Amino acid sequence: MSVDPVFIGIAGDSGAGKSTFVKDIATLLGRDKVRTISFDDYHSLDRVERKAIGITPLHPRANNLGLAIEHLFLLKQGKKVLKPVYDHSTGSFGDPEWVVPVPYIICEGLHPFFFRSLAELYDMKVYYDTQMDLKFNWKVKRDTAERGYTVEQVAKEIRLRQRDIRNFVEPQCALADIIIKLKISKTSSSAIGVDWKEPVDDPWLKKYLKSCNFDDWKCFNEWYAGRKMNVFGIQSDLTQDQLKELSSIFSISQDVLSKVKEKEVVPYRTMLVLFATRIKQIRASKDKEEKVVFKDAV
Repeated sequence: MSVDPVFIGIAGDSGAGKSTFVKDIATLLGRDKVRTISFDDYHSLDRVERKAIGITPLHPRANNLGLAIEHLFLLKQGKKVLKPVYDHSTGSFGDPEWVVPVPYIICEGLHPFFFRSLAELYDMKVYYDTQMDLKFNWKVKRDTAERGYTVEQVAKEIRLRQRDIRNFVEPQCALADIIIKLKISKTSSSAIGVDWKEPVDDPWLKKYLKSCNFDDWKCFNEWYAGRKMNVFGIQSDLTQDQLKELSSIFSISQDVLSKVKEKEVVPYRTMLVLFATRIKQIRASKDKEEKVVFKDAV
């Protein structure tokens, strides 16, 4: 019986922390059950070619999104695909690699649901928003350490990309099921807080938190990308007792909880636990549907 993967799309600007988020989610879900697809691998131009014609990787013309749609569609059908590989250390392409369906496929990058035909392939879409100060510092640190850039080159690249970010990356937030906003926090030991935003007409988190009494979790409404959203501000660390309360409310699985061992759970880790729980619920729902279909077929 072929695997019907849970498809998760994570969109956001370069340096926002998407790759780290995906790695951490994979740890909670089980690395053997997760396959990550970076949409950077679907660049159609290498670094030299982009520079020669004056285009950034954020522009759709610098990416083969048609091939990405084809590959995700095939994976959704339970078929393997031969995916290109982009090497950031050289700015060019390496040998392609096979991707086979697994229980969770997480696609992250600049354009994972740029087209509606892409967006419709996902079971969950997340727009990963990060405060500019954090994003700038993270991008400089990553690109100078891993991608061969100088600080000046990174700063220049960020300036050049702003128009393309506004035109091609940020509009995807209007299609997201969840917006995750990372921001500076003065009340967390990590100095990073999280706003979890969800449409008011799809209140997954709000539904569960009705029975939760966390004074530090501020809840309010705001308009974001033309939609009214519930916003939950997770700005302070949780104690293990509070984490246990959350686990009871959300029925968080023990295999997820066992991987969060800090005495004080920082907002980012709390968000990871909640997100992993949401994804596992989707997996359980799919498995239940598959059993019904299989039973009917028999």
